[in-house]
Amino acid sequence: MTQHSEEPALDQPVVDGMDTPQAPEQLEPDSTLREVEETTPPSRLKLFFRKALIWLVVIVIAFLAGFLTDHFLRYRPLDAERAALQSQLDDATQTISELHEENDRLTKAFEEANDTIATLQEELEVITANVQYFQVLIDVNNARIKLFMDDSEGAQASLIDTQELLEELLPLIESVDVDLALSLPRRLDLIVSGLERDPETGLIDLELFTKDLLELQPLLFADR
Repeated sequence: MTQHSEEPALDQPVVDGMDTPQAPEQLEPDSTLREVEETTPPSRLKLFFRKALIWLVVIVIAFLAGFLTDHFLRYRPLDAERAALQSQLDDATQTISELHEENDRLTKAFEEANDTIATLQEELEVITANVQYFQVLIDVNNARIKLFMDDSEGAQASLIDTQELLEELLPLIESVDVDLALSLPRRLDLIVSGLERDPETGLIDLELFTKDLLELQPLLFADR
Protein backbone atom coordinates (compact mmCIF):
# COMPACT_ATOMS: atom_id res chain seq x y z
CA MET A 1 0.00 0.00 0.00
CA THR A 2 1.31 3.20 -1.04
CA GLN A 3 1.30 5.82 1.64
CA HIS A 4 0.52 9.31 0.56
CA SER A 5 2.18 11.91 2.58
CA GLU A 6 -0.06 14.80 3.48
CA GLU A 7 0.92 17.77 1.54
CA PRO A 8 0.07 21.23 2.46
CA ALA A 9 -3.09 22.58 0.81
CA LEU A 10 -2.39 24.83 -2.04
CA ASP A 11 -4.13 28.09 -2.34
CA GLN A 12 -7.14 27.60 -4.52
CA PRO A 13 -7.71 30.23 -7.12
CA VAL A 14 -10.89 32.33 -6.84
CA VAL A 15 -13.19 31.60 -9.68
CA ASP A 16 -14.89 34.59 -11.11
CA GLY A 17 -18.66 34.56 -10.78
CA MET A 18 -18.82 32.58 -7.64
CA ASP A 19 -20.16 34.35 -4.50
CA THR A 20 -18.06 34.35 -1.48
CA PRO A 21 -19.99 33.07 1.52
CA GLN A 22 -20.95 35.95 3.84
CA ALA A 23 -21.76 35.96 7.50
CA PRO A 24 -25.49 36.27 8.31
CA GLU A 25 -26.70 39.84 9.02
CA GLN A 26 -27.42 40.71 12.61
CA LEU A 27 -30.79 42.43 13.32
CA GLU A 28 -30.68 45.69 15.24
CA PRO A 29 -32.48 45.62 18.59
CA ASP A 30 -34.74 48.65 17.79
CA SER A 31 -35.97 47.17 14.55
CA THR A 32 -36.76 43.93 16.24
CA LEU A 33 -38.67 45.78 18.98
CA ARG A 34 -40.74 47.68 16.48
CA GLU A 35 -41.60 44.53 14.57
CA VAL A 36 -42.69 42.94 17.80
CA GLU A 37 -44.82 45.92 18.74
CA GLU A 38 -46.41 46.00 15.27
CA THR A 39 -47.35 42.40 15.50
CA THR A 40 -48.68 42.80 19.05
CA PRO A 41 -52.46 43.56 19.02
CA PRO A 42 -53.40 46.92 20.65
CA SER A 43 -54.78 46.80 24.15
CA ARG A 44 -58.37 47.71 25.06
CA LEU A 45 -57.27 51.03 26.56
CA LYS A 46 -55.55 52.02 23.34
CA LEU A 47 -58.62 51.01 21.36
CA PHE A 48 -60.81 53.09 23.69
CA PHE A 49 -58.65 56.18 23.33
CA ARG A 50 -58.43 55.69 19.60
CA LYS A 51 -62.22 55.51 19.31
CA ALA A 52 -62.59 58.42 21.69
CA LEU A 53 -60.21 60.48 19.57
CA ILE A 54 -62.15 59.61 16.43
CA TRP A 55 -65.44 60.57 18.05
CA LEU A 56 -63.87 63.76 19.37
CA VAL A 57 -62.76 64.68 15.86
CA VAL A 58 -66.25 63.87 14.55
CA ILE A 59 -67.84 65.99 17.27
CA VAL A 60 -65.51 68.93 16.56
CA ILE A 61 -66.25 68.68 12.83
CA ALA A 62 -69.98 68.47 13.53
CA PHE A 63 -69.75 71.45 15.88
CA LEU A 64 -67.85 73.50 13.32
CA ALA A 65 -70.33 72.51 10.62
CA GLY A 66 -73.25 73.45 12.89
CA PHE A 67 -71.60 76.73 13.80
CA LEU A 68 -71.00 77.64 10.18
CA THR A 69 -74.52 76.58 9.23
CA ASP A 70 -75.98 78.60 12.07
CA HIS A 71 -73.87 81.58 11.06
CA PHE A 72 -75.01 81.47 7.47
CA LEU A 73 -78.64 80.77 8.36
CA ARG A 74 -78.91 83.28 11.19
CA TYR A 75 -76.29 85.99 10.90
CA ARG A 76 -76.09 86.38 7.15
CA PRO A 77 -79.81 87.26 6.92
CA LEU A 78 -79.28 89.58 9.88
CA ASP A 79 -76.38 91.20 8.05
CA ALA A 80 -78.60 91.71 5.03
CA GLU A 81 -81.39 93.06 7.23
CA ARG A 82 -78.94 95.34 9.02
CA ALA A 83 -77.70 96.63 5.68
CA ALA A 84 -81.29 97.28 4.61
CA LEU A 85 -82.04 99.06 7.89
CA GLN A 86 -78.87 101.12 7.54
CA SER A 87 -79.96 102.11 4.06
CA GLN A 88 -83.39 103.08 5.39
CA LEU A 89 -81.74 105.02 8.21
CA ASP A 90 -79.56 106.87 5.72
CA ASP A 91 -82.63 107.68 3.63
CA ALA A 92 -84.51 108.85 6.73
CA THR A 93 -81.55 111.00 7.78
CA GLN A 94 -81.41 112.54 4.32
CA THR A 95 -85.17 113.15 4.43
CA ILE A 96 -84.89 114.75 7.88
CA SER A 97 -82.07 116.97 6.62
CA GLU A 98 -84.18 118.03 3.66
CA LEU A 99 -87.14 118.68 5.98
CA HIS A 100 -84.92 120.81 8.21
CA GLU A 101 -83.83 122.83 5.21
CA GLU A 102 -87.44 123.18 4.08
CA ASN A 103 -88.43 124.18 7.60
CA ASP A 104 -85.70 126.83 7.62
CA ARG A 105 -86.98 128.18 4.32
CA LEU A 106 -90.56 128.19 5.57
CA THR A 107 -89.50 129.85 8.83
CA LYS A 108 -87.70 132.55 6.90
CA ALA A 109 -90.72 133.02 4.63
CA PHE A 110 -92.98 133.12 7.70
CA GLU A 111 -90.81 135.77 9.34
CA GLU A 112 -90.80 137.81 6.15
CA ALA A 113 -94.59 137.44 5.96
CA ASN A 114 -94.87 138.57 9.58
CA ASP A 115 -92.68 141.58 8.82
CA THR A 116 -94.89 142.36 5.84
CA ILE A 117 -98.01 141.95 7.97
CA ALA A 118 -96.52 144.20 10.66
CA THR A 119 -95.70 146.80 8.02
CA LEU A 120 -99.17 146.52 6.55
CA GLN A 121 -100.64 146.72 10.04
CA GLU A 122 -98.75 149.93 10.69
CA GLU A 123 -99.87 151.29 7.35
CA LEU A 124 -103.43 150.24 8.14
CA GLU A 125 -103.25 151.99 11.49
CA VAL A 126 -101.95 155.11 9.79
CA ILE A 127 -104.70 154.96 7.18
CA THR A 128 -107.32 154.38 9.89
CA ALA A 129 -105.94 157.31 11.90
CA ASN A 130 -106.06 159.47 8.78
CA VAL A 131 -109.67 158.50 8.16
CA GLN A 132 -110.60 159.21 11.78
CA TYR A 133 -108.73 162.52 11.78
CA PHE A 134 -110.38 163.80 8.61
CA GLN A 135 -113.75 162.54 9.78
CA VAL A 136 -113.38 164.65 12.93
CA LEU A 137 -112.57 167.67 10.74
CA ILE A 138 -115.57 166.95 8.51
CA ASP A 139 -117.88 166.67 11.54
CA VAL A 140 -116.61 169.95 13.01
CA ASN A 141 -116.98 171.76 9.66
CA ASN A 142 -120.50 170.37 9.24
CA ALA A 143 -121.37 171.67 12.69
CA ARG A 144 -119.97 175.08 11.78
CA ILE A 145 -122.08 175.12 8.59
CA LYS A 146 -125.19 174.26 10.63
CA LEU A 147 -124.44 177.10 13.03
CA PHE A 148 -124.07 179.56 10.16
CA MET A 149 -127.54 178.44 9.14
CA ASP A 150 -128.80 178.95 12.74
CA ASP A 151 -129.39 175.22 13.09
CA SER A 152 -128.13 174.40 16.58
CA GLU A 153 -129.80 171.01 16.66
CA GLY A 154 -128.21 170.11 13.31
CA ALA A 155 -124.82 171.19 14.64
CA GLN A 156 -125.24 168.95 17.67
CA ALA A 157 -126.29 166.06 15.42
CA SER A 158 -123.13 166.53 13.31
CA LEU A 159 -120.98 166.09 16.43
CA ILE A 160 -122.68 162.94 17.81
CA ASP A 161 -119.88 160.54 16.69
CA THR A 162 -117.05 163.08 16.86
CA GLN A 163 -116.24 162.50 20.49
CA GLU A 164 -115.86 158.75 19.94
CA LEU A 165 -113.58 159.29 16.93
CA LEU A 166 -111.51 161.75 18.93
CA GLU A 167 -111.13 159.22 21.75
CA GLU A 168 -109.66 156.72 19.26
CA LEU A 169 -107.21 159.35 18.04
CA LEU A 170 -106.01 160.32 21.52
CA PRO A 171 -103.07 157.79 21.70
CA LEU A 172 -101.69 159.19 18.45
CA ILE A 173 -102.25 162.79 19.56
CA GLU A 174 -100.67 162.04 22.93
CA SER A 175 -97.50 160.82 21.18
CA VAL A 176 -96.91 164.32 19.82
CA ASP A 177 -98.66 166.63 22.34
CA VAL A 178 -99.79 165.41 25.74
CA ASP A 179 -101.47 168.64 26.81
CA LEU A 180 -103.51 168.86 23.64
CA ALA A 181 -104.56 165.21 24.01
CA LEU A 182 -105.99 166.12 27.44
CA SER A 183 -107.67 169.39 26.42
CA LEU A 184 -109.35 168.49 23.11
CA PRO A 185 -111.96 166.04 24.50
CA ARG A 186 -112.92 168.51 27.26
CA ARG A 187 -113.23 171.40 24.82
CA LEU A 188 -115.37 169.35 22.44
CA ASP A 189 -117.66 168.30 25.29
CA LEU A 190 -118.11 171.96 26.36
CA ILE A 191 -118.79 173.04 22.77
CA VAL A 192 -121.51 170.42 22.24
CA SER A 193 -123.18 171.15 25.58
CA GLY A 194 -123.26 174.96 24.91
CA LEU A 195 -124.45 175.03 21.31
CA GLU A 196 -128.12 175.59 22.09
CA ARG A 197 -127.42 178.11 24.83
CA ASP A 198 -124.82 180.19 22.98
CA PRO A 199 -124.44 179.30 19.28
CA GLU A 200 -122.13 182.24 18.53
CA THR A 201 -119.59 181.24 21.19
CA GLY A 202 -119.91 177.66 20.00
CA LEU A 203 -119.07 178.77 16.46
CA ILE A 204 -115.93 180.58 17.67
CA ASP A 205 -114.90 177.56 19.75
CA LEU A 206 -115.36 175.26 16.73
CA GLU A 207 -113.12 177.53 14.64
CA LEU A 208 -110.39 177.38 17.29
CA PHE A 209 -110.89 173.61 17.58
CA THR A 210 -110.48 173.25 13.81
CA LYS A 211 -107.32 175.38 13.91
CA ASP A 212 -105.75 173.13 16.57
CA LEU A 213 -106.64 170.02 14.58
CA LEU A 214 -105.06 171.42 11.41
CA GLU A 215 -101.87 172.25 13.32
CA LEU A 216 -101.73 168.62 14.51
CA GLN A 217 -101.82 167.13 11.02
CA PRO A 218 -98.11 167.55 10.09
CA LEU A 219 -97.12 166.29 13.53
CA LEU A 220 -99.34 163.22 13.40
CA PHE A 221 -98.60 162.10 9.84
CA ALA A 222 -95.23 163.65 8.96
CA ASP A 223 -93.33 160.32 8.98
CA ARG A 224 -96.24 158.10 8.07
